[in-house]
Formats: sequence, C-alpha cells, structure tokens
Amino acid sequence: MIEVNLLPDSQGSRGGGKRAKKKGAGPSLGGGLGLAGKGGNPWSTALLLAGLVVPLAAGFLWWSQRSSAASLQTRLDSATADSARLAELRQVSDSLTARRTEIRDRVALVEQLDRNRFVWPHMMDEISRAVPRMAWLSSLRQTAPLPDVGVQIQGIAANPLAITEFVRNLEASDYITDVRILGSQRQGLEADGDNTIAAQSFTLTARFAEPEGGAMRTEPIIANTGGG
Repeated sequence: MIEVNLLPDSQGSRGGGKRAKKKGAGPSLGGGLGLAGKGGNPWSTALLLAGLVVPLAAGFLWWSQRSSAASLQTRLDSATADSARLAELRQVSDSLTARRTEIRDRVALVEQLDRNRFVWPHMMDEISRAVPRMAWLSSLRQTAPLPDVGVQIQGIAANPLAITEFVRNLEASDYITDVRILGSQRQGLEADGDNTIAAQSFTLTARFAEPEGGAMRTEPIIANTGGG
C-alpha cells in the first residue's frame, strides 16, 4: 500500500508562497515617484523635479531676454531715426544761419553805401552856400576818404573880411566841421587893360560831419516849378 505525506508539501508550498510573495514584492508607486514618505528615493525626486523646472526656467529666461532685446532694438531704432532727423534739422538751421548772416552783411553794405551817397552832394552844396559874394573858389581837392571826407579849398577873395565870412559860413553848416585856414596872401589880379585889382588868395581845409541824429536832409535835384 502506498502512502503519500502531503503535509511537508503543503508547508513547503506555503513557505514558498510567502517567499515568492516577498521576492515578487517590488517598489511601490510612491517609491517609483521618489516619495520618501512611502519608501521612495529623495534623490530621484529631486532629479525629476530638476528635469521639469530647469527647462521651464531656461525657457522663461530666454523669452525674457528676447523681449528685452526686442525692446532695446526698438528704442535703438527710434533713437537712430531721431538722431538722423535732428542732424537734418541742424543742417537746415546752419544753412539758414549762414544765409541770415550773408543777408545781414549785404544789408549793412547797402546801408553804408546809401548813407555815404549823400556825403559829397551835401558837402558841395554847403560849400557853395558858404561862399560870399566877394570871393570865389579856384580848386577843391579831397584829402580824406569816406565817410569822413576831408577837402582842401583854394580861392580868391576881394579882402580878408570875405575870407572870414566864408569861414564863418562853413562853421555854421551842420555838415562841415574842422574848418582851418592854412594860409592867405595878397596878390594882384589883372583887369581890363593895364589895370590890376588887389585880391587875397587863401587856402583852407574842412571835413564832412554827419548831423545830430544821423539823418541827412534830402532835397529833389529838379525843383518842382508847379507847371502842369
């Protein structure tokens, strides 16, 4: 008769089952995620979080730097455009300034010429007005240029009183100054036949002077006769 002892096998099976259960027990889900509270590895958790955070941080920094670079480029382009516009405005301003200086110089030249164009007419007119009846002029020579024109006058008078009158008339003029007698001498003038007339030759100098206020008197060259 054959006997089969099943008890050792049963215990062995139970023991083997327990060992198999222990051997087959792997890491839990929490351990796979690296949660230390459930028996996971903390370094794995740190590496996993670093793998998620670092790309996000790098992406944010790249986007921020790119935005800053774009903003700076926009400001640089605006500043460059403003600089070019200001350079053009400065060039136009310099051109206008040079033009204004040129016009001012031309106006000053025209004013100078216009002011001096009446010097000789006034001086000749005043000298002719000052000559008395008993004197006449023989020469008139310029001794100083514009604007302070100086002249040397030579003439003949019937007597010294006529010379004195001529000098006083010149000094009374608003356009004549610095009247000086350089000299005078008695001489005889030929008359009709063999007769001679005693006369007095003289030489004097004078200088043009602008009237007070700088305004010169002007009169028409051709007087209005009132005719139709």
